[in-house]
Amino acid sequence: MPTPLLTASVAVWCAAPGAAGVRASAWLSPDEARRAAAFRRADDRERFVTGRALVRAALGERLNVAPTDVAVLLGPRDGAAPGRPFVEGAPSFSIAHAGGRVLVAVVGAVTGSRGVAGDATSDGDLDLAAGVDVGVDVESTAPARDHLTDLLDAVHPGERPAGGWDAESFTRSWARREAVLKAVGTGLLAPRDDLLLSPADHAAAVVRSGGAVPAPDRLALRDLELPSEQSGARPSPSASETHLAAVALCSPGAPVAFSTVELADGPTLLSRHGLGNP
Repeated sequence: MPTPLLTASVAVWCAAPGAAGVRASAWLSPDEARRAAAFRRADDRERFVTGRALVRAALGERLNVAPTDVAVLLGPRDGAAPGRPFVEGAPSFSIAHAGGRVLVAVVGAVTGSRGVAGDATSDGDLDLAAGVDVGVDVESTAPARDHLTDLLDAVHPGERPAGGWDAESFTRSWARREAVLKAVGTGLLAPRDDLLLSPADHAAAVVRSGGAVPAPDRLALRDLELPSEQSGARPSPSASETHLAAVALCSPGAPVAFSTVELADGPTLLSRHGLGNP
């Protein structure tokens, strides 16, 4: 009997650093509070805190618990690399931030090709979403604009666009790559040539994979069209800086595809739980 295709919905919550406000620090675990305090730059600290606040607010609503009762853990789960955040009994999620953007992606409903549906928070015997992981990444074009030649070895030459590399095409290819490897759980520990994506000027797709990276049909990849302005965002330090993002799914046990990808307003989510700047 053929393996059913799994189709998954994903919500991607978007916010600016600092969107959670000062009260969000009270949501952090002791370990997270120590990590936040270790950041030397306020922007880095705000990105970290806002990402964790979005995770707790989104998963708290999914699990029907208070955000402060959502325990974000680090470590291996189902073969994931150590250090990957997860929440017991909750759907897979992924955090990314760069510049004035903070993104949190969460797996939603997953449906099999034979019409069997599962929910990531279901207590039943069938839980299709438990086998689907998500990865999201967002990158600023500024590093590639300033150091493009030095960075090109980091992406597979087969991803080169027809017109040659520039800051935007490199950043797009890099964001796609990070999203896939975060979904797989290896992060950038995977060798570069274990993953070949479509050229940066083509629609996002996994062309070839090897090593610890599952087969291409076990992966799904999509570019994200971010809103031009993020609510509460500070002005960009460079008028020419833009942000590009991608989201990926990984299901080692079955072929997987996106059903829907929803970009959702993070500040609205946070405000429902009493966070945000007045």
